[in-house]
Amino acid sequence: MPDFSIITQSDQVRAIVQENLLERALHDGLFPRVLFRGEATPQLWPANVGDTAIFSGVGLMAPRLRPLRPGTDPDPHTYPVEQWQSTIQQYADSIDVDMPTSMVAIANLFLRNAQQLGLGAAMTLNRAVRDRMYNAAESGWTVADGAQAAVTTVRVKRLNGFTTARNPTTAGASQVRFSAVSSSNPLTVSIYDSGLGAYVTRQVVAFASDNPGDEIGPGTITITGGAVTVADRGAIYSIDRSYIIRVGGGDKVDDIGASDIPTLSNIQTAVARFWQMNVPEHSDGRFHAHLSPLSQSLLFNDTRFGVLMTSLPDYYAYRQFALGEMLNTVFFRNSECPAPETVYGGTTATYSVDDPFAPELYNNGTTSGAKLQRILFSAQGGIFEYYADLMNLISDAGLNGKVADPRITNNGIEVMSDRIQLVIRAPMNRTQDKVSITWRFIGDWALRTDAATGDAARYKRFLSIVHGEG
Repeated sequence: MPDFSIITQSDQVRAIVQENLLERALHDGLFPRVLFRGEATPQLWPANVGDTAIFSGVGLMAPRLRPLRPGTDPDPHTYPVEQWQSTIQQYADSIDVDMPTSMVAIANLFLRNAQQLGLGAAMTLNRAVRDRMYNAAESGWTVADGAQAAVTTVRVKRLNGFTTARNPTTAGASQVRFSAVSSSNPLTVSIYDSGLGAYVTRQVVAFASDNPGDEIGPGTITITGGAVTVADRGAIYSIDRSYIIRVGGGDKVDDIGASDIPTLSNIQTAVARFWQMNVPEHSDGRFHAHLSPLSQSLLFNDTRFGVLMTSLPDYYAYRQFALGEMLNTVFFRNSECPAPETVYGGTTATYSVDDPFAPELYNNGTTSGAKLQRILFSAQGGIFEYYADLMNLISDAGLNGKVADPRITNNGIEVMSDRIQLVIRAPMNRTQDKVSITWRFIGDWALRTDAATGDAARYKRFLSIVHGEG
């Protein structure tokens, strides 16, 4: 097709007209909805109390159904108590902007950098909360990392849920708080012994992580009670493991196939589990479920769901392709649900301390396996965001380290938004033309335990449905 543009046809005109116009804008990228952080209840961290706090919860007194004998007093009893802890940390990121570069750039790099930094802060804190909730939902489940014969130190794929224990009836053990496992504070586990062809009970008394300070990723557990022989990826689970719904059944992710897709029956089981354990709904009167667009799509393939919607062809579920609310649950379509693309190391099936997400994303631990999806159910009071009031930070540098309401200071601009501090520092280099933009958050996300009530599960307010991608 001929081009009738005079610029294209005339060499003289083309020589005096700028070609390949660069638009004066930087278009936004594909930004996800950051929904996980909304599950955490904000709690202010008191000033001058240290960086670690211990929180306590109580269980219920056992019912006493036997009538008193005449003339006798009731025997005194007590109730179980448990504790969990939180340690605040600092999270931050920064961008330096060279103002001469920003001045001559065809797009405003200064404003764009500030915006991108804010988006990065939102994604960082959102994923931090996501990892903690999913780790709680799948705590106490792992598999052997390689075949091992007659060993008392077992190499495992994940340490999540195997590094601490609470023994309320054992003298000398940690009876209230979940503390590090030891010979006096053991954790009871079941290990599939391939030599015997059955599960055996052992006690975890020590652990060693491949990554110092990390208690989520790969490492070893030391057991007492006898040596075991395990096959590669043999199942191991703790006595206080979380309740998991694996579509298709089984004791490990390897038992889930690509064709094991979620159904309404799985959702019913999840809600019934919460109710059976007396877990409270959120303040809106419903449980919450975070699911990926793919999980949502697969639920639409469920025969029972199709029958339910047969007489409602114009209902919002089909018009908006959304689950909305059903079975006492509000469903949030969340593209930040864990997948190889949203977890560091996910595309290579490796664990990364930069993104401490414990559950495996493939059903055999390698990228050759079937990809897995997870629907996360949450209830009220499962996670708290303990944040520091940054107004308490007064450094030796004076106002440069003081944080307050949005204001302009001699050293720049400081803004607080959603408990995150954004600092635009005035140029401090010799030519005074390099501006630093930084976000900072000081706090932690504490997961409460409920081992003192109901069954032995440590975490009862989170639940995961694990399924294949169809």
